[in-house]
Amino acid sequence: MAKQALQQTTAERIVVDEIILDGRKVAVRSEEIPVEQLRLDPRNPRIANTIALRIDTAGEFEQAIENLLWSDPEVHELYRQVLVNQGLIERIIVKPDYTVVEGNCRLVVYRKLRENQARDPRWRQIPSRVLPGDISEREIALLLAQLHVQGKNKWSPFEKAGHVFRLHRDFVLTQEEIAVRLRMSKSKVNQMIRAFEAMQNVYLKRYADPASVHKYSYFEELFKKPELRDWATSSSENVRRFAAWVGEGKVSQGMQVRDLPTILADDEAFAAFERGGYFEARKVLEQDDPTLSSPLFRKMAEMTDALRDARLDDINRARLDGSRAARRIVADLREALRRFMALTGADEEPDGDAGPAHRPERKIRL
Repeated sequence: MAKQALQQTTAERIVVDEIILDGRKVAVRSEEIPVEQLRLDPRNPRIANTIALRIDTAGEFEQAIENLLWSDPEVHELYRQVLVNQGLIERIIVKPDYTVVEGNCRLVVYRKLRENQARDPRWRQIPSRVLPGDISEREIALLLAQLHVQGKNKWSPFEKAGHVFRLHRDFVLTQEEIAVRLRMSKSKVNQMIRAFEAMQNVYLKRYADPASVHKYSYFEELFKKPELRDWATSSSENVRRFAAWVGEGKVSQGMQVRDLPTILADDEAFAAFERGGYFEARKVLEQDDPTLSSPLFRKMAEMTDALRDARLDDINRARLDGSRAARRIVADLREALRRFMALTGADEEPDGDAGPAHRPERKIRL
């Protein structure tokens, strides 16, 4: 009788559900699993791509991973959320051997709650979804991609890129396949793969600090613009040079990478960059191109280009038989420019002496 009762209780707490992975139906069991039976997964992309940089041990990876995950302020915040909610909103996902596939941080939180509130039965078991024994590593990788790369669950950009890279390299998915599955452009997939590869093979080997992964956005910018991407891929030495610029602080913000084509195309600006970094190069560029630092001159340059390329219908609006309001705008613009030129003395300058409106665009020498 006791055995039958136990079997009935077990059956009641195990619920079978179905999910679709890579075109096939996969049966998933919902269970309450004792916390001490579960293991953290050192191959999980979040751990393998980020946390592994901080593990300096030849043996106890389980405790090392737990300690390092617990050192993350976001995991402490998760602890508070779970405590206030008195449990998880979303179950963790585990393999049949009870290795955690998705939810390593939540497992660490439950371990800490069980440790701090040993008498509370709520923290002794954790709500889980158990994958079947015949699930492949490829299917698990696709599941994680849906949850963390394309889905709402939070991974850092570096961790997402690492997983996309693994889908391409380890599971031989084409960039087109990844783009379709994750609903992103092929160019974005290519950019993520190249950026992660450069980080992993060049930057992190030289700057193997936990904080280094936050420089991923710099490498994403490197492979975003065609001109800069061509420069980076023309020689492996250029990627090493870029990594050194980032590591030495010559480029201190990801958005500064966008100005590198202009800097690399100008000998004087590049020499200043090599000496003192981005801001020294910017000073050189601003001497000949005030649009870089002045919103007014930037708008004037944009308006000059717009007027040169004016459409016929806009020109007709400003004619005598056109719109009175359009002619008023043109007259106000002419008067404002005349006044500005008088204030600067530019109206006294002979025609042709002013030079180009702003620095001509130059191309990087590959």
